[in-house]
Formats: sequence, structure tokens, C-alpha cells
Amino acid sequence: MGENENPTISKNKAAMKNVGTNRKPTRREFVKCAAGASLAMAGSSLAAWANNHPHPSPQSLKYLDRRTYIHNMEVIAHILPGKERGGKMQMMSVGSRRYLLQQGDVIDVSDLHHPTMYNEHGFKGDQLQVAYNDKLKKWILMTGAAAPISGSTAAAPYGKYDDPKLLEPWKNFKGLRGVRFYDATDPSKIVNLSEFSTGATGSGTHRNYYDGGQYAYLDTAPDESFSHQLWYARPLVNGNMIVDVSDPANPKEVSMWWVPGSRKSEESEYQKWQWSRLKYEHMDQTPFVGLHGPVYVPKKIDDGGNRGYGGWGCFGLIIHDLSDVKRPQEIGRFEPPPQYGAGGVAFHTIWCGMLDRGFVIANGETTNPDCNQIYLPIWVIDVRDETRPTPVAQFPRPVPPKQAPYRDFCFKRGRFGAHNPPHLKAPGKISADFIAYSYFIGGLRCYDIGDPYRPEEVAYFIPPQGGDLKDFGSWNRTVDNVFVEWDRNVIYCAADTGIYVLSCPSLGKPMLDPLPVTEWSLPKLNEGAV
Repeated sequence: MGENENPTISKNKAAMKNVGTNRKPTRREFVKCAAGASLAMAGSSLAAWANNHPHPSPQSLKYLDRRTYIHNMEVIAHILPGKERGGKMQMMSVGSRRYLLQQGDVIDVSDLHHPTMYNEHGFKGDQLQVAYNDKLKKWILMTGAAAPISGSTAAAPYGKYDDPKLLEPWKNFKGLRGVRFYDATDPSKIVNLSEFSTGATGSGTHRNYYDGGQYAYLDTAPDESFSHQLWYARPLVNGNMIVDVSDPANPKEVSMWWVPGSRKSEESEYQKWQWSRLKYEHMDQTPFVGLHGPVYVPKKIDDGGNRGYGGWGCFGLIIHDLSDVKRPQEIGRFEPPPQYGAGGVAFHTIWCGMLDRGFVIANGETTNPDCNQIYLPIWVIDVRDETRPTPVAQFPRPVPPKQAPYRDFCFKRGRFGAHNPPHLKAPGKISADFIAYSYFIGGLRCYDIGDPYRPEEVAYFIPPQGGDLKDFGSWNRTVDNVFVEWDRNVIYCAADTGIYVLSCPSLGKPMLDPLPVTEWSLPKLNEGAV
């Protein structure tokens, strides 16, 4: 926390450092140290505010910070300056042309001296996946569609717990709940192939995964029976639906897996959850249960892969055996200590770019502003024993620049915490030493992960804060997403003031000219694309 750090937190951080000095910490040692640090924060005044609306402290800014802060990075280009462009990003290529797909648009980023809008409003849907299907000889685009979440209001700060009527937009939603499939082979003319419903009374989909193979992996609750969602801002508990997309014009459900206890009919299993037995003083700090998604499958099932890695909220990291896609099984789980589940999404995304070394990285998602919940760390988890995933390190908590008008990001207005790592699918070979994370109001943070037991921050970029302080939600999540071209050493930072294209010496010298993609980040990903 910098100069104003709680001494109990400092003590526990020192303990964690000592644990890892000469040997790998045991699971019990690491969790004990990490839990102590979290309890210290949970007991501070910063964690006491009780709803999802602004609760500034006397030290909080009374304005939005419009300044830019940058360390050990350089801005190469600024795409759509001033526009809200925080959405997920995917990339496809045709020859030497590279196209960034985001928020319904196709942006030509082949020549980063002059990135251009190529196909504005070319498709529908923000939660997107694109990959080349070698059997069909087509680029297939999949986008998500969901029913509205319940949220909260000034009159009902605890969302559905204060006012059950907030669930009515979800119940009465008439649009698609599921995914759309497109043929994106010609990115100037993207053609809709199908709409697949995951269930007319369910949640629709949130975050999904598609690798160009036979199957897609959807983050969904198919019907209203998945009702044991404790979190105040969602009605249902999502699980993982596997869909056969060998014919994207006619997708078919293969299987559905969820944590036992998620459904209304599973009361005995529900009562076994530690989360269901805990008492919550503030209902906006109830845990998010179920899949946040997606389940990543780093090696295609088509090519002999049989493992999936999912972020399941307060249930943590779950490793799935997909040897039989009709009957997925749980192999192992790291479920974080209870204090990490008290608000926000404890496990949001699993980064599988370190699997060749036996590790994954997992992060949560802060959902309340002004540090009105516990700080959710980024975990490094040893998965060499799949039955017993073991946390071995946490990334350092970002500290504001010295020239910033606040000593802790808790006093900058908005949500503070990690949100997304670079997407697993990207051009080039993933660096063994580098990763970047979007950190909402903390900006973009870059880390050296050459030693997985001691990740170190090496660079950051904090763009001006967008939005209007009088319009809550417009200023809450400054940097939302990040994407890396590993072969051109280029970083895309998706923010509420546009898309920033960046370089970092720790990643390597950037290449800005058109360059054909000769290798993708996963085995046989986009194989056959021209």
C-alpha cells in the first residue's frame, strides 16, 4: 500500500517473502500468510463501506484524475481517442493484414503507423472469440448474448436483496440468451451463420472460449433452476456448457457441468458450501459463486487435448478432465480462503500461458468502488500436481506514481484491482518472462514473471480517467482489457478513453510495419490460415 500501508499487512507480506526465500512454500504456509494480509485489509476502515455506490473517504479525490502516468513504456498509437473502448479484443489475420476485433468493429492494425477503422459495426456482440477453422477453411467469429444482470440502485444498494423487482429485466428479457456465430473470413463483410440459445429462461452467456476446433465452451446457466447465486448483482449460477460447432450454422449442446449445489434441487450439496453457511453483514459483499468464465482449453480436443482451466468465482481455480466431453470431470481445485470471497469475483480469469512450466496465474475482479471490499490479489498457482493446485506467490499490489495526488489507489475514484491478462490466443510465441494486466483505475501493469515465485512489476501506463464524476459507472473502470502481439512486441490497452498501442522494453523492440503471422500462441491455433 505504499507509505500508508497497514503494519499488519507489511508483517504478513514479509512473512510471505521469507517463506519463499530458500524453498517453495507449502500450500498451508502460503495460504496462511496470504489470509493474514487479507484479514488485515478486511479489518481496515476502507473495507467497512457497505454498498456498490461511491463511498469516498476524507482522503479521496473530489475529482477525476485526467493526467497520464507512464513508466518504462511508450505510446505508439492512440485509436479512437476519447471513446469508451474497454471491451474484449481478439485478432485475426489475412496475409500480412492484421485485424483487431472489438465492440462490433474491425480495426486494421497491420500498419501501426496508421491504424484504421476497417469495418465499423460489422458484427453484434462484445464478448467475442475468433479463430480459424481449418476443416471449414474459414475464420469463425463467436459473440455472446446475455440477459440483464440485476445490479443495484441508490434506493436498493444491495440489489436483489433489497428489491426483488430488480430481477424483472432478466426475467422479462426477450432477446437472445446464448451466442451468435459468424463467418469472418472476409472481415469487410462478416456474415451471420446462426444464433444458439443456451436456454430461454437462463442467463445467456458471459465469457466464452472458442479455438477453431470442434467445440466451444460457454459460460452460462441454461435455466432459472441454477438459483443459488449468493452475489447480489446476478440471479443465477453459471456453469460450463460444451457445444459442438463442427457446423457453426447448426451448433449442438454436448454437455453441461456445474458445481454441485448450484441448482434449486441440490439443497444438500448447497448446504455443504462454506459460502452458504457464512453470514454477511453487507450484502454487496456476498460472494460470486459459479463460473465467471471461460474454461480455457489450451490444447484443442481435436488434437488430443483433454484439460480445461476455469475461474469459478469463490470456488477458485478448477481443473477439468475433458477426456469425455459428454461427461466432464473435476480433477483438482484451489479454493481461496473465505475472506477472498467476501465481495467481487474471487477468481475471474485463469492465464494458461505458463503451463509449459507447470503454473497458471489467476486473478479476481473488484466490483465495488472506493475499495469497498477486500483487495483481490493475482495468484501464481503450481498445477504440476493437478489434483492439488498449490498457490506459490502473489503479484505485488500496485502503488500510485509519486506525482499522483493520492497515496493509495483506494483514494482515486473507481474500482481498483486486476481484471484481465492478455488473451490466450494471439500472434507469436508467449513470452516466458512478461505479462501485462488491466487494473481498472490502476491502469495497465506489466510484470516480470521469469521467476514465478517472485513476480516483479517492471512498467505501467495509466491513461486519463474518462467519464463524469456525476455519472456513476462512467468513470469506474479506466483500463478494462489488454491484448499482446507477442511476435511484434506490441501491447493494446483497452480503456475508457480509447485503445492505446504501447511498447515496453521488457517485452522487446516493437515492429510497427505489416508482418504475416507465422506462429500463434497455442499449438495448431489458426493452422491453415492464409
